[in-house]
Amino acid sequence: MINSVNLKDLPIQDLVVSGLIIFIVSTIIANVYDPLIGILYAFGNIFTLTFLSWLYKDTWNDPNK
Repeated sequence: MINSVNLKDLPIQDLVVSGLIIFIVSTIIANVYDPLIGILYAFGNIFTLTFLSWLYKDTWNDPNK
């Protein structure tokens, strides 16, 4: 398990909202264009959010910020 982020103080509301946005937009893209493009969009966003999580690591570890 990755111990770089304190999961106790992780803002669950932010994760739910971003997950819903990714799901809704990828569903729209899959319906308009191609299901493969929608899946690639969803995984690309998840990968990007995971890769750039270092930007918010300090805020997650100290919720007073």
